[in-house]
Amino acid sequence: MRIRPNIFLVSSLLLTSAFLWDLRYVINFVGATDNIVRTAGYASLTIIIVALIDIWAGLAAGNRVAWVIMAVIVWGWAFPFMMGPVLVHGRRWTLSELREWVVMAWREDTFQRTLLISSALFLLMLLGLILPVRALFRTRTALAPD
Repeated sequence: MRIRPNIFLVSSLLLTSAFLWDLRYVINFVGATDNIVRTAGYASLTIIIVALIDIWAGLAAGNRVAWVIMAVIVWGWAFPFMMGPVLVHGRRWTLSELREWVVMAWREDTFQRTLLISSALFLLMLLGLILPVRALFRTRTALAPD
C-alpha cells in the first residue's frame, strides 16, 4: 500500500504536531495547585482532544465541516491562548530588533522564549488551516446541457 501525500494529509500533520506540542504545557497546567490554572488546563486538554479527533476523523478526509470546526478552535482558543501575550506586550519592531529578539529568546530560557515558541506554533496552526482552503472550497462547474 502506497500513501500519496495530499494537501489534507500535510495540513493534518501540521495541525497535529502543533496541538501535540501544546499538550506538554497543558499537562503542566492540569497538575498545578491553583484551582483556576487547573480548570483552564482541563478545558485546554478537552479542546486539544476534540481538535485531534476532528483532525483525523474529518479534516484528513477533506470534510468542510471539520475544517470550520478547526477554524473555530484555532481562532477561538489558540489565537487568544498563544498570541494574546504577544499582542499585549507587542510593539512595532524593526527587522534588526526582531532578529535580536529571536536570537535572545532562543538562547535564554525566559518568558520571551515561551512567546517565541507560542508564536511559531500558532503560525504552524494557521498554515495547516490555510493550506486546504482551495481544495475544500473549490467550486465545481457543471456541464451545461446542449
